[in-house]
Amino acid sequence: MLKNVTVGNQSSYKKVKRLEKDEKKHSPALTPAHKDLRLSWAKDHMTWNNEWHKVVWSDEKKFNLDGPDGFSYYWHDLRKEEEISSTRPLGGGSVMIWASFGWGGKSSVCFVDGRMNAKGYREVLKKHLIDIGSCMGGSDWIFQQDNAPIHRAKVNLAWFKSKKIDVLPWPSLSPDLNPIENLWGILARKVYAGGKQFRTKAQLKTTIIKSWEEITIEQLRALVESMPERIFEVIKLNGAKTKY
Repeated sequence: MLKNVTVGNQSSYKKVKRLEKDEKKHSPALTPAHKDLRLSWAKDHMTWNNEWHKVVWSDEKKFNLDGPDGFSYYWHDLRKEEEISSTRPLGGGSVMIWASFGWGGKSSVCFVDGRMNAKGYREVLKKHLIDIGSCMGGSDWIFQQDNAPIHRAKVNLAWFKSKKIDVLPWPSLSPDLNPIENLWGILARKVYAGGKQFRTKAQLKTTIIKSWEEITIEQLRALVESMPERIFEVIKLNGAKTKY
């Protein structure tokens, strides 16, 4: 079992490379209704600053044996012309992970076996979130998740309420507002450095764990500190997709 959380010195902070996710496939288009909701959400949170330090960001991510998301995505450092892509010579094997992070640190990596349902998601949160939420976001931490059906299942929303977990309202189709997407980019660059590919899931899992543990508190905090700028971009663009 991995360490529950990586906690750093609260006074330690420095800017790190900003990474951007570029899509090779088109993502679902934002409708006017989506844009209105994103804009409303941004305006509701435009005065937040240190409040973002309370948020624990979460998501699932697939890692393939032969490269990040097959042909779907690649990740690069904005200051370098570097691309990691897949030629798919080894087939389409993959592993799915869930993880979370905040100003105070990061969770362990949870490997998800099979297709996760609402109950399985709740079990992940019980094992990898409940005991360390306050380490990542402080005593009054706020949990972020997207609007995937298993996340928003009535039984899970009732469970959050029973555990007195404050869930951050979230606009649909808004991965650009979630800094964990950029954290996946940092992780993918480490996992697939030099065009590395894997023959077994065990090898891939070992590399994911090692790479995750190498991510620093400074990198985590730089991503959290990007939130006011993300909010500004959404408002400036009237709810349209941002560069993030």
